[in-house]
Amino acid sequence: MTACAPSAQALWPALYARARADGDRSVRTEAFDAMTTGEWELAPGVWQETEPLLWKPPGAWFSINAFFTAGGLRNWYVNFEHPTCRTRAGCDTFDLTVDLVIDPDLSTCMWKDEDEYAHVRRA
Repeated sequence: MTACAPSAQALWPALYARARADGDRSVRTEAFDAMTTGEWELAPGVWQETEPLLWKPPGAWFSINAFFTAGGLRNWYVNFEHPTCRTRAGCDTFDLTVDLVIDPDLSTCMWKDEDEYAHVRRA
């Protein structure tokens, strides 16, 4: 289990960090292209907006996240990713692009970032 508070610091691929900072999703495609080469630069990032609680089962290729705001549970989120491993700097994983967003009451769900997932699979 891991929790993340707004203003928590992390290292993200530099182009992804720029896309988040600028709000420009097109830069995310460049970030994915760089990641497919296996070489990219990391840049500092700051978590914002929500307080997630993340459950990462050992060896699993996903995490289950609960995203909280001041109003309570915003949504559940299944993040498909490489298994998380501990490092001297903290925890390390690699996002697999596509995600599943689930309503707080578990009544409905929807895929997220399917376009980016298709792009990464083509690359």
